[in-house]
Amino acid sequence: MPIALTVVNQFITVENINDLFVQNGFEGEIDLLCIDIDGNDYHVWNAIESVSPRVVVIEYNDKFHPPVNWTIAYNPAHEWRGTDYFGASLKALEILGLKKGYRLVGSNLAGVNAFFVREDLVGDRFAAPFTAENDYHPPRYYLLPFYSQLGHQPDSGEWVEG
Repeated sequence: MPIALTVVNQFITVENINDLFVQNGFEGEIDLLCIDIDGNDYHVWNAIESVSPRVVVIEYNDKFHPPVNWTIAYNPAHEWRGTDYFGASLKALEILGLKKGYRLVGSNLAGVNAFFVREDLVGDRFAAPFTAENDYHPPRYYLLPFYSQLGHQPDSGEWVEG
């Protein structure tokens, strides 16, 4: 039986993410969670408790090569300014994933998204080691037609350890 698609237009914060899932009928185990909100991605993933996704796809900031463990400072009103001040380093997400019970199993060649699988599902299906050092890809925006003209201008926003 097909599942109906639900679209909710909402500004996502640490404070509202769990309520949004529950209010829209999502609790417990789900197949896939994709987090790409150009800012508080790390903090929002850290706050999620209402669902247990099998797979998490999350945007990482490829500006920071491992072992840099940084994320932007949490600001519930953060909006991306088109600069390199967004998200978190892959290492910060790797460490957060471990804390939440996930393994980093890869990232895309363009250096944009990281893929995490819940530890109980990893088995021998993925290549270890499950580290940012093993799975980091630098920015290759030219591989993504819609990014080719973008790039990210340097920004001096506040960074904190992941």
